[in-house]
Amino acid sequence: MSTATRGDWRSGWRWWRQGRPFAAGLLLGLGGLELICVSWVGLGFLRFTGTAGAASWALGALFVVAGVTTWRNPALRYFSGVLAAVLSLVSLIAANLGGLLLGFLLTAVGSALALAWVPQQVPSAREDA
Repeated sequence: MSTATRGDWRSGWRWWRQGRPFAAGLLLGLGGLELICVSWVGLGFLRFTGTAGAASWALGALFVVAGVTTWRNPALRYFSGVLAAVLSLVSLIAANLGGLLLGFLLTAVGSALALAWVPQQVPSAREDA
């Protein structure tokens, strides 16, 4: 692989990442996976079965979908951000303190980043002149 191809790949990745709320989607996805993993593994001394286990799986899947939505369609960032903010509060009650608070913190910060993200303005020809 030549350095020109690698540079093109990196610039393409940078362009894609900067054109959408990347950090928000990443944190939402990680928070959802954390909720699922804590429920699945159980940490050996805590068994999350029943409604709390089911809520962890359902909420975790919704967080992952919200994270992917912010990446694939940045125009829906308000919808996914508000949905994730509400669900992160629900996870505190329904999913064992939001995956032992780590999942809650990841999803709350991710939803705030999704709501706060603003697309970069491309300078028009009139502004350049």
